[in-house]
Amino acid sequence: MSITNCDMYNQEQKILFRFSADLDTDFLNDLYGDDFQQAQLIFESTAKQLRNDITLAKSTFHDNDVVGLRKAVHKMKPMFGYTGMNETMELFAGFETDCASAQTTTELEKRFYHIIAIVNTAIDKIEIEIIRLKEHNTKHP
Repeated sequence: MSITNCDMYNQEQKILFRFSADLDTDFLNDLYGDDFQQAQLIFESTAKQLRNDITLAKSTFHDNDVVGLRKAVHKMKPMFGYTGMNETMELFAGFETDCASAQTTTELEKRFYHIIAIVNTAIDKIEIEIIRLKEHNTKHP
């Protein structure tokens, strides 16, 4: 059986999408393979969940609820892995450890605001990737 030009074109179309270079592309390629529809769904649900969870984290921080803040951060941490942001996941693990040893949120204030900025940047990156995935998935269903 020979490979036709059409077959080669179809194979190339499957791999046309490349995750953004600032994400862990090897991990994402292993995780999603060529199922970019699934990747889009996960990225969309992750962005939505992060928005909800950061609101909860802010609320617990302002209520001086260190335990609640640690739980909120713990819940967000794996979502960065699903979107290829392993370094961000590690930063959240470190902040979670800081929360475990803190008595008040005041002790965490500087790092907390840094974490908020990181989440906002991460959501922006995820949104860009969602746009790219939607465009790809529309052209190559």
